[in-house]
Amino acid sequence: MLQLAADQWVMRRLARHAGLRVFRVFVRRLEAGAPGAIGALDYRVMRASDVLALCADPSLELSASKVRAAYGRGDLCVAAFERGTLAGYCWFALSAAPHMDDAWLDFPRELVYTYKSFVRPAFRGRGIAAALYRFADPVFLARGRNSALICVESHNRASVAAARRGGFWAAGYAAYLGGAQLRTWCSPAAAGYGLRFYIPG
Repeated sequence: MLQLAADQWVMRRLARHAGLRVFRVFVRRLEAGAPGAIGALDYRVMRASDVLALCADPSLELSASKVRAAYGRGDLCVAAFERGTLAGYCWFALSAAPHMDDAWLDFPRELVYTYKSFVRPAFRGRGIAAALYRFADPVFLARGRNSALICVESHNRASVAAARRGGFWAAGYAAYLGGAQLRTWCSPAAAGYGLRFYIPG
């Protein structure tokens, strides 16, 4: 346990001071029978106007400019509510999308990229992120996608656990060294999915 904590500390320091990011790549097949409601919560595909209204709450980590840009690219947001209170949300991209440190992630057209999931602290530990990952599967199958992809920083244990609960399986590693000249690396397994990190322009 102490070794794991030390590894997490090292990876955070490398990301913050050296611009090195290491990710675990997870993939899963989309399911035609993904449930329309999971547990006691109400899950919804959100309209842009609904998400923009949520930007007024700074605790939700939503930026109006980024929300508009995401919908402009064709991204989709799914949210979970309990008795009208937002419990969490998750974003999905169907084309290249911003990742971290000004880097973008591109991927083949048969994939959907799962990114930026957030669950309010009071709702954590209930499997909501995992349910959000699966809720919109029928939407993406109808758009010709067959699998979902997620990239999680290697030291983010909570997100790794949520990915596994959401039915994702490990598909290798990817990394980049940030800066104007982005240097990237993928393990053979991750490279097989056609992932590409890049700096636009």
